[in-house]
Amino acid sequence: MVERHPFGLSAVLTAFDGLSDVDDLTQVRAQMRRQLPEALRAQATGDASPPVDTMPGVDSVTRAGQASTELVDAVDGFLRRTEIARSFTDDERLEMLRGMVLTRAVDNRLKHFFSGGEVKYGSTSFQGKGFRSLGQEAIYAAPLRLRRGPAWRSDTEGWRGDVVAPLIRDLGAALAMHGDSEAVRQVLSAQMGKAGPPMDGRDLHLGDFHWGVLPAAAPLTIGTLTLAGMGCAFAHTRSEQVALSFIGEGGSSLGEWHEAINVCAARRWPVVFCVQNNQTALSTPVAEQSAVRTFADKAIGYGVPGVTIDGTDPEAIAATFAWAAERARAGLGPALIELVAMRMCGHAHHDDMLYLGKDPQPGWDYPPLTSQGYANPELYAFWRARDPIATYAQRLIARGLMDAAALEAYKQDAEALVEAEARAVIAAAWPDPATGATGVFRDDPIDRRRVEVLDPAVRRGFRPRPVSALRVESAPPFDKRGTTLLDAVMMGVGDALAADPRVFVFGEDVGGQYGNAFLLLRPLLKQYGDRILNSPLAEGAVLGTCIGAALAGLRPIGEMQFNDFVATGFNQLVNNAAKIRYRWGGEVPMVVRMPWGGLRHAGPYHSQNTEPWFYRTPDSRLSRHRHPTTPGR
Repeated sequence: MVERHPFGLSAVLTAFDGLSDVDDLTQVRAQMRRQLPEALRAQATGDASPPVDTMPGVDSVTRAGQASTELVDAVDGFLRRTEIARSFTDDERLEMLRGMVLTRAVDNRLKHFFSGGEVKYGSTSFQGKGFRSLGQEAIYAAPLRLRRGPAWRSDTEGWRGDVVAPLIRDLGAALAMHGDSEAVRQVLSAQMGKAGPPMDGRDLHLGDFHWGVLPAAAPLTIGTLTLAGMGCAFAHTRSEQVALSFIGEGGSSLGEWHEAINVCAARRWPVVFCVQNNQTALSTPVAEQSAVRTFADKAIGYGVPGVTIDGTDPEAIAATFAWAAERARAGLGPALIELVAMRMCGHAHHDDMLYLGKDPQPGWDYPPLTSQGYANPELYAFWRARDPIATYAQRLIARGLMDAAALEAYKQDAEALVEAEARAVIAAAWPDPATGATGVFRDDPIDRRRVEVLDPAVRRGFRPRPVSALRVESAPPFDKRGTTLLDAVMMGVGDALAADPRVFVFGEDVGGQYGNAFLLLRPLLKQYGDRILNSPLAEGAVLGTCIGAALAGLRPIGEMQFNDFVATGFNQLVNNAAKIRYRWGGEVPMVVRMPWGGLRHAGPYHSQNTEPWFYRTPDSRLSRHRHPTTPGR
């Protein structure tokens, strides 16, 4: 509370001194909600300055009331997080330690894969992807109180629990959702490109959507917008599910991250955002990434609460995420959680030598930093003393939950489990090259075998297509009272909304009382206004929301005001929607509607034909509405 609101400390202490019972935190929260506003008003009474306008239409009294509400909410949040932390069971505390140990054991084995050359394709060693989370294993605690594990999965309904979107430092969060030997095997198999789940060698990122772990993608912020769409679906279906988005402090500089948290805040969708501030984005220090004091300060710009906590303290992490998920389920929208820690290894295995100045042998302790490394020596020394495994083990020993021998037993058990799965991965088959082009489209009738066009046999097989005479389709006589193309599109959207309650429209200015820039959807607003939703002015947010909502079971229709504007959402179409089926078999049943031309003569930014941008993008189908008598699908 002091970190976020230092000038409110005096009033908070005054209110706290007036409490009658400070042992029952539920009662403390209720009393503070009553007494803190009174203490703040008493403090303001001593200020004799006359009211002034803080901005046009808002006076200083109103603004003080808003700030008072924000402070009361912050104090209540702190107390609720403390209450949650006190409620952790001994089993939960021991699970957090075992989970961090397992996370480091997997990381160490991946480093062995990278440097040992055990995995071979023919006679050539394959080193694997090589991202690690050394120093950030406490992220395992983030899903502790989420809806996770076998209780939330069934053969008939699939996954019904919460969803997390881990990135390259969030291995622990993925393991926490389904932390058995199968999950370890999938992590190792994915990063080594072997056949089988979750990626069948088509991608090297971790993830298992069947257990609520959205596979990561690149560029880094793809998953944040996908989760925004899943949050949209959770809110629409009232499922009370929550989505957790993870990003590094470097990734938070990307515009898609801003679009994701902004749309979720505006719509109060149940998505929790986490920034892992680990001091360095590959090699770029924080000061060159952002001028903000703390990344949690960015929450102010979105109108959501922001919290900065120690990223090596698993109990603080578990309590904070549980609090944020609790708020989201209650319909209060997102929170922004900043975890401050340090990456105690290179950006990836190959970067260890540059980061540390020497390529280390993987182990349970942090490697030393040499003078040749580019890591900050002072920060490295500070965080080296805060190893989350060692420090948390000491806390549990002090509580009498375990002894030093138990920690060694956890390490041995984790190493044995990981080694057994590693041997299985080494022995596992590589993906069949003949299947490399399958799965781009569902029920694809085209034989997509690789063709070497310079092969003489292939070249001789090419034959020019015969030129057929141009045939113009017949059409009814022109009737001024007839249905226009705009009418036909509107009726098509209306038919889709009427036929399936999962269908919704999402785009700029489509809802409210407007109904699209061409007033196309206005006739539908009275009947379907609750499913024709305005988006922020952000094409990436429109498309990313549609992708996530489709993955979560809805049938979105995303709209670009003009097809020229799809350029700012291009990444979501070509690097996200178009690759999900191929990468891990996900279903993305969405439609994007993009008007162009229209005889408006609107210049170079409203009249382009952008179809060629997508011709060479697999798993996307193009359709044009050309005449009301021959509608496309």
